[in-house]
Amino acid sequence: MFDTSPQSQFKALQRMLGFTIIELMMTLAVAAVLVTIAIPSFRSMIISNNIITHTNEFVGTISYARSEAIRRGKSVTICKSSSGTACLTGGGTYWDSGWIAHIDLDSDGTVDANEVLRVWPKLPDTYTLRSSEFTDLLRYNPLGTANNSGSFAICHNSSEQGAKAIIITPMRPRLGEDSDNNQIPENDSGEINSCESP
Repeated sequence: MFDTSPQSQFKALQRMLGFTIIELMMTLAVAAVLVTIAIPSFRSMIISNNIITHTNEFVGTISYARSEAIRRGKSVTICKSSSGTACLTGGGTYWDSGWIAHIDLDSDGTVDANEVLRVWPKLPDTYTLRSSEFTDLLRYNPLGTANNSGSFAICHNSSEQGAKAIIITPMRPRLGEDSDNNQIPENDSGEINSCESP
């Protein structure tokens, strides 16, 4: 027979409610292993998503400039800009300090306040946007044709692995592929060889 006294029921309930220290330690050990495995994967996923976001943002900039040039019947220029009001010239291949799209209404070769169409802020410090062919600007004429062909590379910590390449053709931009699946994008001349001057 079972003991149904209140004291025996209380003791049985006490045994069922708690964890032993061994059970708690095993649970914490399993949780620590899972966290150790998951955090690096989660970090790389965040970096990859940020690169995709910045790539989409720059492709959107290019598409915007091209469509505005066609719509307005005037050339539209994308140039490096840290101030959001003037183009940076020189400084090599670095576009990560921000950029603007503008139209030169008075044809004086400078950006006036009423000529800035849109402003994009600088990229976060660990991300780079570089181009060897477009050191100062990218311009679309009223027919929607680019002033040059070339590519841009968007990277994290100057690493080619996991980077994205944006290839500028006379008509439309496109993303570089990774045909050999080594996580290094290709432009028209092969894999990008550097995030500093792609």
